[in-house]
Amino acid sequence: MAAVRTYQVDEIIDSQPVGSLQVRTVALCCCVAALNGYDGQLVGFLAPSMAADLHVDVRSFGPMFAAGFLGLMMGAMSMGPLGDRLGRRPALLISTIVFGVLAGLTGFVHSLNELVLARFLTGLGLGGALPNVAALATEYMPKRLNRIPASLIGAAIPAGAMGAGLIATVIVPGWGWRAMFYLGGLMPLMLAAVLAVALPESARYLSLDSAKQGQVRRIMAKIWPDAARLNAHFDAPPRIAESGGSVFELFRHGRATVTSMLWLINIMSFMVLYFIVSWMPSLLKAASLPVSAGITSITAFSFGGIVGSLAEGPLMNRFSPERLLFAEYIAFAMLVGILAAAPLSLGLVAMLSFVMGVTIQAAQAGLIIFAVTLYPTEIRSTGAGWSVAVGIVGSIIGPLLGGAAMLAGWSAQAIFASGAVPALCACGAVGVIAWSKREIREHRAA
Repeated sequence: MAAVRTYQVDEIIDSQPVGSLQVRTVALCCCVAALNGYDGQLVGFLAPSMAADLHVDVRSFGPMFAAGFLGLMMGAMSMGPLGDRLGRRPALLISTIVFGVLAGLTGFVHSLNELVLARFLTGLGLGGALPNVAALATEYMPKRLNRIPASLIGAAIPAGAMGAGLIATVIVPGWGWRAMFYLGGLMPLMLAAVLAVALPESARYLSLDSAKQGQVRRIMAKIWPDAARLNAHFDAPPRIAESGGSVFELFRHGRATVTSMLWLINIMSFMVLYFIVSWMPSLLKAASLPVSAGITSITAFSFGGIVGSLAEGPLMNRFSPERLLFAEYIAFAMLVGILAAAPLSLGLVAMLSFVMGVTIQAAQAGLIIFAVTLYPTEIRSTGAGWSVAVGIVGSIIGPLLGGAAMLAGWSAQAIFASGAVPALCACGAVGVIAWSKREIREHRAA
């Protein structure tokens, strides 16, 4: 009988080429992210049609948007830690089924109160999916490529949102807004069935439990063909956090400053992102540009987000994450400065919107990458989930501040210029993280 040899999952994944199991896992995670973007943006596209059908003023949809954001926040806060306790795969399946079922049921609502409840419950699933797809996809890639999956996931979300807009132009005229929700519910449920069959649990996560050695061996045999021949046994890596799924672990062992600054950056980033999406068309109209300028700007902004998100992973593999994020936020601040100072035209607005989409949405994807690589396996989903959840506060504050500035009589140029402030705050927080990461390294060395 061959002697048992002991290996670590991390070391084997890092040393092997990327195989079909890893490609399939990342692809399935990207599909979840794309449907997340589809269902998350449906209400924005369909609000006028929904308001007319439900016989309510579209301006009364504020509670519905707030309920969706609250659901996103609570979903990320709860399902991230659940992914660290029960596993990425069950948490991801639960989240996908929840947002699929509730998105489908949204097509049956007949009052604003029912719509508010449906969007809150849908948000729970949408918010719970993101940290677990990011953690699972990242944990199947070697260290040299571990920033690529989160980059692809970051691009899949705006791609799904753009897909929702394109599908709506075909379906809504003939079938009505409810058909978009029926489709938005059916696709995640079909995908959940595929995930149940084809999506593996994270081998790195399973290796933390010695009782699951058999599952780890079966998975690792597909990544490393020599595992069976060498009768390999896979040891758990040294535990850096004491309690998987505990939020308090995010602040222990020298991580308090890094976690606090990561949360601040997410708040600033979401604030800018949702400010642009919510108020750009209105501000351009106030600046005497045609209504088409608003549609063009948001389309260019979304397309720029896809390009930027796809580029973020390779760039983070080449440059330090802190330097890249710092450069992106500085670039965004300069771009909104140009938008505030230059004479506006349709061509200039489209170009600036595209480049702003590249910078700020690349930075947003970079924050997901940063979060899942910043924390150890046992608290990775918790770290990613809570950073997103806290950042959603910014998605609420941003549109509110924009609306308040418009009511106060600020010019479009002054409101655009104010968008540089949160970007510069994010730059400062990135600098603090770069400095404080040395504290974590020193703690681990000790």
